[in-house]
Amino acid sequence: MRHIGPALAGVLMILIASGVQGEPGAATSDEKGEFDTEAMAALKDMADYLAAADLFSFHAEYSFDVVQDSGAKVEFGATRHTLVSRPNKLRVDSRRRDGLQSVVIFDGASIWAYAPEMNVYAQADQPGDLDEAIDFAAAQLRMKAPMAELVSPDLYANLEKQLTQALYLGETVLAGVPSEHLLLSNDYADFQIWIATGEQPTPQRVVITYREEVGEPQFRAQFLEWDMSPAATAGKFDFQPGEDAERVRFYIPAPATDLDKGDAS
Repeated sequence: MRHIGPALAGVLMILIASGVQGEPGAATSDEKGEFDTEAMAALKDMADYLAAADLFSFHAEYSFDVVQDSGAKVEFGATRHTLVSRPNKLRVDSRRRDGLQSVVIFDGASIWAYAPEMNVYAQADQPGDLDEAIDFAAAQLRMKAPMAELVSPDLYANLEKQLTQALYLGETVLAGVPSEHLLLSNDYADFQIWIATGEQPTPQRVVITYREEVGEPQFRAQFLEWDMSPAATAGKFDFQPGEDAERVRFYIPAPATDLDKGDAS
């Protein structure tokens, strides 16, 4: 199966261009480079709201396409619960659709990854804040971190500098939540985001189409629950491996060579 690859690690940093068919207010080729004031304001409200929170959690369903050599797209996915405590603690509990679970914890000094079914764990030293830990995990450990930028206090600045277009597509209701629908752009991918209106402008849904990848695969995230004051977080960032758990090394694949490109994996 052909792998979407490291693009998912920076999923919110990969922003999009024009062309939603059949939807009122969608971009056309003549609108390339347009920045709607309403779109930028909604994006900033969301980023500022999340950046101001010292402790929060969110639950999300993720799915992504894997393009086969035949051109067919196969969807895979996972459920993730993310708990954030600034400036330097993070926990992500994941369950893939095949049932496999994993836990990743950053406790301010180390990154821990645990696979309960195999009862194995890995550890890497990484003192610093959340931004440093996420950069290290993505670049050095090759860990996928979709939606990782949501925990960054510099979210708006990181997004703004990548944009080549930002369009406001109007208000809609998504899963019962009144939301603002945005279309953002860069030269690489198409990115739609729905942001809740009101005093808690949290992301409700994200759809990204990677135009430069073979077959234009998509990544999708549906946010089911935001908690801006989660309770009972004591001990959540303390890593506790299972009984008789075996410590292993992080598997870090070698960089792809020209001969590897396009190979099945």
